[in-house]
Amino acid sequence: MKVFLDIDGVLLGNDPTRPSRLGLAAHALDLLTFVLARAEVHWLSPRCRGDARAAVDHLVLHTPPSDRERLLTLAQRVRATDYHDHRAEALPADGNFVWLDDEPSPAELAALRARGWLERWLWVDTREEPDDLRRALQVLGKRLGGAATKAAASRDTTC
Repeated sequence: MKVFLDIDGVLLGNDPTRPSRLGLAAHALDLLTFVLARAEVHWLSPRCRGDARAAVDHLVLHTPPSDRERLLTLAQRVRATDYHDHRAEALPADGNFVWLDDEPSPAELAALRARGWLERWLWVDTREEPDDLRRALQVLGKRLGGAATKAAASRDTTC
């Protein structure tokens, strides 16, 4: 199974201390740890078009200093993707994947629909639902075989 990750709106949500800025979403590091242990993981973001450096740099920019080392260790294991017109072009032809994204384009949704793959898209929006990666971990636990870590599933995210 392959897992494809968008960045803005999935791993990065609104920074609770500076609402007009992005910040590392609650459970983002837990999600990366979980999927990297169970699947081949790829960036599928406009910030990664054949080279993951810009994607990783963007993540680091919006990550608290105390989490940067762990993020870098995990993010370096995520593979780059490339596409021409829309991100659905980078998805594998065998359909053995799950794609986490907050806002696929109409063309991307049409491509998923045409192949009967809409259920392979997992809607995640950490801007609107700051704790949404907790739900995503539960869904991925079922899809990838293996429960999400108890710490991630039960962590209190109140400030």
